[in-house]
Amino acid sequence: MTAAGRQTFVLSLLCFLPCVWSYKTYQDFIPNGVRVPHPCKDNYLWHGVGHINSQGGGSRNVFGLAFAQAGHVWTVDLCQTDSDGDGRTNGEELGDPRCVWTPGNTPEKTTGITHPGICEPLDSEQCQMKLVPLTAGGAYKYQKDWIADACKSDEFVCEQLKTTADLRKMDLRIPPTKVPAKETTYMCAYYDFENVTTDFHVIANTPIINNSYVMHHMLLFGCSDDSQHNSRAAREPFECNMGGCNDIIGTWTVGLNGNCLFSQAGYKVGATGYKRMLLQYHWNNPFVRSDFVDSSGLTLYYTPNLRPYNLGTLMTGQNYLQIPPYTDVTIATSDCTATCTRTLLTDDIYVTDAINHMHYLGKSMYVEHHREGSLLKYITEESAYSYDSPLMFKFDQPVVVKPGDVIRTTCHFKSTDKATTTFWGQGTPDEMCFGFLSFYPAEYMPTGKQCVSTYKTVIDCDPQTQMGCGYNERIKFSSQLLNSTTFFQDITKACRPFGVCTDECKSAITAAMLREPCMKHQDSWELLKFYSLSQDDLGQTLLANILPCEVELYKDSLTDSTNPPQSSGAGNKELTSLLLVITASVSGIWLWN
Repeated sequence: MTAAGRQTFVLSLLCFLPCVWSYKTYQDFIPNGVRVPHPCKDNYLWHGVGHINSQGGGSRNVFGLAFAQAGHVWTVDLCQTDSDGDGRTNGEELGDPRCVWTPGNTPEKTTGITHPGICEPLDSEQCQMKLVPLTAGGAYKYQKDWIADACKSDEFVCEQLKTTADLRKMDLRIPPTKVPAKETTYMCAYYDFENVTTDFHVIANTPIINNSYVMHHMLLFGCSDDSQHNSRAAREPFECNMGGCNDIIGTWTVGLNGNCLFSQAGYKVGATGYKRMLLQYHWNNPFVRSDFVDSSGLTLYYTPNLRPYNLGTLMTGQNYLQIPPYTDVTIATSDCTATCTRTLLTDDIYVTDAINHMHYLGKSMYVEHHREGSLLKYITEESAYSYDSPLMFKFDQPVVVKPGDVIRTTCHFKSTDKATTTFWGQGTPDEMCFGFLSFYPAEYMPTGKQCVSTYKTVIDCDPQTQMGCGYNERIKFSSQLLNSTTFFQDITKACRPFGVCTDECKSAITAAMLREPCMKHQDSWELLKFYSLSQDDLGQTLLANILPCEVELYKDSLTDSTNPPQSSGAGNKELTSLLLVITASVSGIWLWN
């Protein structure tokens, strides 16, 4: 992958950490929706009344399931139902005991409100042993388990902030900015570090949340000195599906109240560290409202008392997902191969913590550490992945990864309640499969801190996975060069888009597939189509010219397979591979559109 491609890829992460759809507008659809108290935290509200997560989004509780079944409408039946089984109807708990409330009006009661999805009193045996709906993703079996998590203190505990000498902090925050009236927006702003004459280590960060209705997650990137957007004025927000900074040095997502870094390492900023940073916001606006404004950000805690090591972040995982509907388990996997770790690492690195990332279909996820064919350790192990409750795996004794080791990322998805195929994508309804590993020393992985499969088994750092279709071959199919290639000119001259297949068109396509390494193997050709050719006009032109001869070439392949050539040699091997690709194409495996 090119540097620009990596920049695009990393910054489109969007959902680096577990993401949440905060449908707070639903609060207006039930009586006292904005007044439902947290059952065990004084002066706290349960904003996501129908959800397992108090902030909303993701897995639903018993009331949320009933509300969805009622079409997200406060009906008499819903009002008269006791969803949580604690002896009080939903209407009694929400201040509408006679079930007469309608949206926009004041409920009969506005005090003494209780949660219609949580059985109370919490300490009663009946309520503690209430089963949690399976839609919670398997993270909780009984209400007592769920509530134990929900009742944990939200206080950010980081002893290092109390013991570190000369601790300083810096707020990175955009000015009040209008949120676009669309479902998903990535907004970025650059910030210059406030002191570039001295080196510092960032040792922790905490969120500044101004608008929890739309804040989905934030990623902070450290920018190299040659960052292509360094000319932008700091703090000037701009939409950013692309960006010029690769290295992740800070994160926030719903469910995290801060991040306290490993005691012996930090992200270096200042004189010889990152002088400029890019903060990327993911805004989620599912109701496409036009009246939202946000000025959220991160607070960085840093010190000039440098720790022994500089931190870096390694991203692993799979960049191609195709999850069919109504399926109990779909598995996606990716190896950061032995060749990759030998290429990327100059010496041993030490992993201090790690976090998994999938979206709502995520069922379980594992990042494994292998050496010489043997599993050494699960760096992450989540048999019941919860989108709403991010788990950070921290190691008092860091995991030693050597050049030649393998890091395997495996994601399991469950789509039994989804009617359409789900692909990898930036938006919340799409899916992802990534692991993020913090490590030191950052200098031992000087470049390419991503080890992600581009397409199925194809990974850029391992030529053996590329089937001869490496960067120098793939670049021919880019929008800048495609028009000047011989195969493009020959095919577009001999063929007509969506037209009749002619002998000269078949000959031009066959010659190109025999000659071009990227057109000989199914996976490499699919990779080009999926990420390159289908994304620009010239690529679509090439695909449209090839399309008419698919069936004819498939018929020819059947004849050739019945009467194989008598001579032997490399040419016949290439032809056999070509015919397999053609067969796969017409059988519907290729994505021509």
